[in-house]
Amino acid sequence: MGWLDGLFGGKKTPASAPAPFAHELPLGLRINGRVAFDTMMFRAHPQAWSVQLPEGHQGIPCYGHIDLGGGHDLHRFYLDEDGYLQISTASGQIEGIKAFVFLETVNPASQAEFKRFISEHRHLGAAQIDYAGRTWYREFGNEGAAEKVPPVVYDEVLYRHDPPRKDDDLTHYAMLYRRDVVELDREEFLLVTAEDYGPNEFCVTYAIGLDLTTADLDIT
Repeated sequence: MGWLDGLFGGKKTPASAPAPFAHELPLGLRINGRVAFDTMMFRAHPQAWSVQLPEGHQGIPCYGHIDLGGGHDLHRFYLDEDGYLQISTASGQIEGIKAFVFLETVNPASQAEFKRFISEHRHLGAAQIDYAGRTWYREFGNEGAAEKVPPVVYDEVLYRHDPPRKDDDLTHYAMLYRRDVVELDREEFLLVTAEDYGPNEFCVTYAIGLDLTTADLDIT
């Protein structure tokens, strides 16, 4: 599970309205809760980053759960401003925290074109790609220095509303890339994902993010 850790690293609902999931949400995060990020590093070095995390407290209208198996889970808390906070857990213990901002959404013209992107496009598996004026390096799947590897496939269940209930589900075909932010001795991550919601609903998203700690978050 080591590469999964690298890829993706609550208040209980009242008894009268139990949550539709059996697991506890991490850090007290919840649908209709709010979270703010410490953005000092972006303001101090704006040219070093490809994106900036949103300012101020962000509402959380949607929660996504990804069961990776073996007690490993991803928790995605989608924000008002085109981004999400992602927390990876193992047996309920936090292993990593990342925040991502969506930079671009591509809408293939047909399901056949969508499938070609998954199987053929460099952005889903090449060892090195150029995007947003930066060079990015594949975070995993480098065994044997393969020029291209298949994307990672996983399912996500989405919950909305209050009290929360299942609202949608989708399959991801994803590849994670990274680059060094040498000015700050940090890393940025680029997550390219082909999102399959069903026969007639699909898209490709590009999201850029970074590792955080609980000290970078203000959760209400």
